[in-house]
Amino acid sequence: MTENIAPTSASIGAKILLLLVILLSFVVVVLLVWPVGPAAPTWMGPFQGDLRHFTAVLAPFLVIGFVGGLIGVAELVSTFKTYPREALLTRWAWVLIFANVFAAIAALLILRATTSPMSFLMEFLIVAFGFQGIIRTRFVLAKQVGSDKDGEVAVNLGWLYDQFSNLARRQIDLELMNNRRTAVTRLLQYYPTLAELYDIALYTITARETLTSEEEQEKLDALEKLIDPKAPEHFAKTSIALMILENGGQSYVNLLLDQAMNQPDTAVLATAAAPPARQDTLIRRLVEEYDLDGLVALTNQLTDDEATQNYVREAAKPNPAISQAEQKATIAHFLIQQIGADTLNRVMDTASS
Repeated sequence: MTENIAPTSASIGAKILLLLVILLSFVVVVLLVWPVGPAAPTWMGPFQGDLRHFTAVLAPFLVIGFVGGLIGVAELVSTFKTYPREALLTRWAWVLIFANVFAAIAALLILRATTSPMSFLMEFLIVAFGFQGIIRTRFVLAKQVGSDKDGEVAVNLGWLYDQFSNLARRQIDLELMNNRRTAVTRLLQYYPTLAELYDIALYTITARETLTSEEEQEKLDALEKLIDPKAPEHFAKTSIALMILENGGQSYVNLLLDQAMNQPDTAVLATAAAPPARQDTLIRRLVEEYDLDGLVALTNQLTDDEATQNYVREAAKPNPAISQAEQKATIAHFLIQQIGADTLNRVMDTASS
């Protein structure tokens, strides 16, 4: 891929931090388990003993902090289902994760300071489940019969955390806007026609394995509305490009851009005859001025190539799964590639005059 979205400083910093943590953890593990032999320096034995004691004291806080951070990661992944990796690399994602880590550690410190000594298993259960549940819970103490929230007496212990987590999610969403806009712009650059974008979006939706039949049909209905000739052209293309990104993810979009930039020169020459704007205008004109039978007749008039005629004839057959507007847009795009925009424009101008 010759062009890449530049990695953000946050993603580079996150990778460096992760590498340092892995290296430090490896060194600590080696020092803890490596036996001290007679040939080792004299300071190695006492140092290893102190390190083991320090690790035993610190281990409960590390475990509790890890659980708190894991819960923060789970919240982010469930919120940003389409861009989980990109969301976790933002600054505010790390702020939210470390806030969960420090809150869990603080809860363990408070628990130890206010209660009698207990086993770590009990401490773990209280902090990992009890504390995490409390800061996300709203307790209703009294409620009027038959009412929803009017007249409730409630204690919302999770209000502060809700405000902070909502702030973090909004900031993460704003940080992701830049990458989303860049991806959409580049999709429009390399796949400039409505028919190309529609074909990619249709495949992206139908190829998904985790969508239920209802979810897939809902997405296909939304796509069909965008291909309607009455929809504003730029809005339709931008919306379909965003739909491709949301359903396929950033890696899938990068693959599409790789394929577009590395396509054979013959494919580039086939589309070079007409600028993207002219192609879209011509596709819209063909969709609006011809029905399916008219496009078949136009194809037979302009070319004797049997393969082209058969393709258009098959594409024009009634298909209850897609609308006529979608069928006509696909055929129009195919005719531009096979016959040429200039020829089509000339024939249409002659027919209209």
